[in-house]
Amino acid sequence: MCVRGKVILFHEELRMALIERTTGFTVGTLESGRLTLGGWVEGPVWNEGLRQLQDLATQGTVSLLIEADGVSEDEANELLGFLRG
Repeated sequence: MCVRGKVILFHEELRMALIERTTGFTVGTLESGRLTLGGWVEGPVWNEGLRQLQDLATQGTVSLLIEADGVSEDEANELLGFLRG
């Protein structure tokens, strides 16, 4: 079974992505491929580590080093504030 998430932030310089899922937010570093901001990614496994996901807009494969999964909305907002500040 594949799980989907929506790319709500991608910081180009840091190569960091914030992905919203039904179970919370996922934070990861893009190792290879291209993420579509506002688009959807899909993959079978979302736990921490290097994962292969598919960007549904481009149908391309994305390698994402998942650093945190199940991040709360408050934690995600704190991270967004830090990146924008």
